[in-house]
Amino acid sequence: MKNVRKFSVFISSTYEDLKNERQALMGVALENNFIPVGMEQFHAAPTSQWNVITKMIDECDFYLLVIGGRYGSIDEEAGISYTEKEYNYAKVKGLPVLVLIKESSAITESEQDIGDEKYDKYTKMKMLEEFRNRVKNDGNTVDFFTDINSLKYKASPTFSKAINYVDEYAGWVRYRDIVDVINEEAEGRNKANAEFGEHQQKMLEEMKDMLSQFGSKLTDMENNRLSWEEIPTVTSEDIHKLFRVENETLIIGNTEEGKSVVGQDDVGNIPVESAFLLVYAADGDGQIIKSQTLSSPTQIFTSGKPFMADNSKRESARWEEALDRLVEWGWVKAVGYKGEIFELTGTGYSKADWLKDGMRIDTSKDPLDELKEFED
Repeated sequence: MKNVRKFSVFISSTYEDLKNERQALMGVALENNFIPVGMEQFHAAPTSQWNVITKMIDECDFYLLVIGGRYGSIDEEAGISYTEKEYNYAKVKGLPVLVLIKESSAITESEQDIGDEKYDKYTKMKMLEEFRNRVKNDGNTVDFFTDINSLKYKASPTFSKAINYVDEYAGWVRYRDIVDVINEEAEGRNKANAEFGEHQQKMLEEMKDMLSQFGSKLTDMENNRLSWEEIPTVTSEDIHKLFRVENETLIIGNTEEGKSVVGQDDVGNIPVESAFLLVYAADGDGQIIKSQTLSSPTQIFTSGKPFMADNSKRESARWEEALDRLVEWGWVKAVGYKGEIFELTGTGYSKADWLKDGMRIDTSKDPLDELKEFED
């Protein structure tokens, strides 16, 4: 919106000797999208004149100081002219300060300070010179003029250049120039609020659904707990005797009572991976850990020792299968509700001792190092 902004500028100077210059500057300011403000706009008010001046400076975007041949009326309390007092206030407020100084050679005798009852001409001219030198060396945008035409010529680019460095929040814009922007921003906020409300509602519905499912699960668990208390306890071995799969066919009951199952009664028929998992777990904390993550294959540990030669899916499948056999045979049981923690059963410990002696497994060695001797 920079192209439609208008900027207010407070024009500060002595008055009687610079009436024409001030009038010319007001015209140049208006031509450059500036709204001129100055003592011409002062009016009777219930507050002091200084309060009115500071309020007007506060509402402006720029401060323009014009220095001619007079220092001006002096504020007895501050000991400086009102013009210099205005300048000091604008600097303290951080307003961009523009300065136009009339060349000393172009100032006529009639345009110079004549002094007054308290300050003679010499004193006031000295104060003017000190003020002029201070302003020139105070980091301001300063230019010089000799007459009205020269003033207009110098003032126009001073205004136009100043706009390029103005604060992005400065300036005044008519409502009708930004009403479309306001409406667009309001529409965007309303849309964002509506989307946020829909998102919140969706999250609320999802939370309600989760809580409902959770409540159902608790009810099911409570009902199941009551039912389980009435059912005689069975072991995994009992279940495996009743249900087993052969050649993809489910067989209920043990039709060949007393027949040994391959892999359970003969040390030589038990896969070495299953044997190692069981033996190392028995000599450790009796637990086997199955660690599952989304970013990598399942890992198998026991007693803090990994049982995978590498991080491949092939190696992961090898050791998962070894663990599954131990669970199937009832030598290991799951104790974690996520299926990540397994513990040896009483039968598992007995079988571990049997396997350790029969296979002569040295658990003092790293399991992968010891395993190499059985694979070679």
